[in-house]
Amino acid sequence: METKSNIPDNTLWSRTFITVAAANFLLFFSFYQLLPILPLYIIDKFQTDNATAGFIISLYTIGALACRPFAGFLVDTFSRKPLYFWTFFAFTLCFLGYKTVGLLPILAVVRFAHGLFFGISSTASNTVAIDALPASRRGEGIGYFGISVNLAFATGPMTGMFLYEAFGDGIVFAISTILCVIGLVLVQTLKVKPREKKVCAPLSLDRFFLTRAVPQFANFIFVGFAYGPVTNYIAIYANELGIGGTGWFYALIATGLILNRIMTGRLIDRGYLIHLVGSGMTLIVVAYFILAFSHGPITFFLSAFLIGTSLGLIFPGYQTMCVNLARHDQRGTANSTYLSGWDIGIGTGILVGGAMANHFGMHQQVFFVCGIALAIADVMFLAYTSRHYLKNKLEG
Repeated sequence: METKSNIPDNTLWSRTFITVAAANFLLFFSFYQLLPILPLYIIDKFQTDNATAGFIISLYTIGALACRPFAGFLVDTFSRKPLYFWTFFAFTLCFLGYKTVGLLPILAVVRFAHGLFFGISSTASNTVAIDALPASRRGEGIGYFGISVNLAFATGPMTGMFLYEAFGDGIVFAISTILCVIGLVLVQTLKVKPREKKVCAPLSLDRFFLTRAVPQFANFIFVGFAYGPVTNYIAIYANELGIGGTGWFYALIATGLILNRIMTGRLIDRGYLIHLVGSGMTLIVVAYFILAFSHGPITFFLSAFLIGTSLGLIFPGYQTMCVNLARHDQRGTANSTYLSGWDIGIGTGILVGGAMANHFGMHQQVFFVCGIALAIADVMFLAYTSRHYLKNKLEG
């Protein structure tokens, strides 16, 4: 049963917010910890090739994307805490499936289900966190909450790889499961403010997708499209350039992102949202062109820090816009719309980037095209998306 929390109207670091941020970190850390070792595990256990392993791994993204519109509907329709808990619970069970299944087709089902429950749970997590924030400090709170994901991104993969090399894959799956169980305990202790009872509205598109946020959704697809090749092909590109230490590239992205998110939220709440997102969109264009024309480690690693810095402006900015365009009872839909744009962009970027790399034989052209795509998105934001937001945003 949901209980009302006696939180002062302007409190940011409430017990609910801290708890859901910690649970969100554990959710994402357990996921990121698995990323570098899963291909090795699948190839070794099932004696399959890289292409098949890649397909199995991609089913996670497909599952997350497939459920996003329905995730928003579920979060806005049902009690958020029970939905959050049970989807987090199902997400945790999937870790056990990786080690117990003996057939590749069943592993594919487990991987798809893992993405499905992740999509719903992460949408619920974002929505519960935003519900706990005072409207006057929403941008600041979203910025801080996003750091839970950034920290998981920065520490999860290297922790998973270290554990795998030292102890084998079993310990990685075990620790991910244990961390998720701790996350479940945190979710169970949450005190979620009850929502107003509303008459059930007929099913319509805006219960699954925030139609007022179409321009923001479209813009964010471009950002995800450009980041997709970074997640999959940056190590190959570094080898083409003769640059080592690719792990530092991701560390610099995370550093720039976290440093900027700490400062961005307060500026958003002071009315600088459009300025910050516009600056981030312009900076990321510059960063990708620096990356595309890199010939040595200085410009290569500089581009990473600039990408992280720009994303630190873009992420909380677009999420705040989507939430501010939604009614209170549409916050789940707003978050799923925001996250769907990212998922679609990432998936499309990986597919297009791979096809382009095969065609051209190098990855430089891939990042150049990403820069062009981001330049188009920058113009689109400055010319239309920003004005659309200012005209249609809701107060409070």
